[in-house]
Amino acid sequence: MRPYSLKDYLAWRLAYEAAMPKQNEFDEEKKEGKELSRAAFAKFVAKNKRFQREKVIYHFGVFEKKTGRLMGFVLLALVLRFNVQSARISYAVFNNYWKRGYGREIVEAALQFAFRRLKLHRIEAEILPGNRASLALAKALGFQPEGVRRGAVYFSRKWHDHLIYAVLAEDKGVKNTKPVILR
Repeated sequence: MRPYSLKDYLAWRLAYEAAMPKQNEFDEEKKEGKELSRAAFAKFVAKNKRFQREKVIYHFGVFEKKTGRLMGFVLLALVLRFNVQSARISYAVFNNYWKRGYGREIVEAALQFAFRRLKLHRIEAEILPGNRASLALAKALGFQPEGVRRGAVYFSRKWHDHLIYAVLAEDKGVKNTKPVILR
């Protein structure tokens, strides 16, 4: 798990080219054509670097240790500081890597980064109600259900609810409960 760099272009392009067709409504869309250009990737990397400098979004590619292949991504977004110290997590494992335990490894690594490096106190996951795999993963990693955000996201021509799950630093054995006040 690391920030993307321009040298990751080939791994990024090959990952999207190698992906199987979309398997379900929660699967990543396959990128094609201009979406896979070097210029598109350069814009993507520049945008993510800017967000990280601004400390609002941390977007990481997840690369297989042995081969360097891109297997998915994880991001910590809407990072809030002051007396809140929280972020929202999003994650995806590309469908040709499903059912191998990578999701758990990816999210656990992101939580450790969030709690230990960023000194956050709370991470939220918003999950579509029918996404059983993501719900099972969140529960297995200690996320607790908190409620529903009605009409939270618009796609496929309609508004969808999200289930809210959250995990706290102390749930993961990290004791950084005092807010980090950024100046």
